Amino acid sequence: MKRALLQPSLSALLGLAIAASASADKIYLSDGSIINDARILTEGVKTVSYIPDGKRKSDAKEVASELVLSVEFTQMPEDVAAAQVDADGEAFAAAIAGMEVYLENVSGSGDRKFPWAPAFARYRLVELYKLGGELPSMVASADALVAAHPESRYVPLAMVEKIDALLGMGDVEQARTAIDALKAMVSSAGLPKRWEFEADARKILTNPTLKGEGLEKELQSIARAAAAFPTVSNFAAVARAESLVVRGELTEAEKALRKVVGDQGALDRTLAAAYTALGESLFRRAEAADSREEAAAAFAEAQLAFMRVVVNYRFEYAYVAKSAFYAGRCFQEIGGEGSAAKSRKLFVYVQRRFKESRWATEARAFNRRN
Repeated sequence: MKRALLQPSLSALLGLAIAASASADKIYLSDGSIINDARILTEGVKTVSYIPDGKRKSDAKEVASELVLSVEFTQMPEDVAAAQVDADGEAFAAAIAGMEVYLENVSGSGDRKFPWAPAFARYRLVELYKLGGELPSMVASADALVAAHPESRYVPLAMVEKIDALLGMGDVEQARTAIDALKAMVSSAGLPKRWEFEADARKILTNPTLKGEGLEKELQSIARAAAAFPTVSNFAAVARAESLVVRGELTEAEKALRKVVGDQGALDRTLAAAYTALGESLFRRAEAADSREEAAAAFAEAQLAFMRVVVNYRFEYAYVAKSAFYAGRCFQEIGGEGSAAKSRKLFVYVQRRFKESRWATEARAFNRRN
């Protein structure tokens, strides 16, 4: 059996020891509740089956896959566990190598002890490539997962990630094709309603004829219809608020965005988008303020929103460059001791980390004012 060439660190070995000593998994649900003391049997596209701690296999229970936000496994294959530790340490290349080694080892035979693990490992590759900002590899990994494990709960998740990656690459036509593929799968496989909502929200956003109030009306309809699925309703709510900010409807936008950022179940991507839009709305409010005091307060709050993205959601690259640039602009507008240095540091970060983006060009121009 092939082994990963990279040797796990002491922390990795400790992590494996801890995992080996535990027996119960945790299932986190989209409504904020947790199923504790479970042992995962299967992760199907429609249901996740598990055995409550201390029970027999004949006592297995099920929960709808569409309601599962994530699963915390306490026992997993050694290569996968080591790769998880590498990922936690932001050693993404090592984590990817570890997952690929595991998948090569179980290729053709599966994993009898952890039958859920091959699909999980393939989905982790999608996530790891996302963390590394490697969108084309993310798309390829999603396709590989769909082909290898069509009955896994990770399939619709991977298809949604693929759509978002294609949009991030600017390939709208391929994204529309992927949206249609997801909708076709929903119909043919009888997938739960959540995935229809996920597809519909993105179909609305890629419709070139929908703009302004028309776009917002469609997104609000999705947000309301998908209220039972916070990951979808929050996504649609933020997209609607982004349009409101563009139209200058700042009060309504901020109300919607503050609601999303207060939801502990919101996904990182959604929170990064929400804080970026909230910061932009506050920045616009500051620019239009009637008094210096009002402007200073709005710039300060905008700066905090932007810095949340830069610090807390730094791997959500679609939003980090813009947020870092505007955080730098906020420091310039706020002024005071140390503000110029902080602004300069953020502008240089954008110039170096996002060289080809419009925000690097903007940062270069505004940095000359420091």
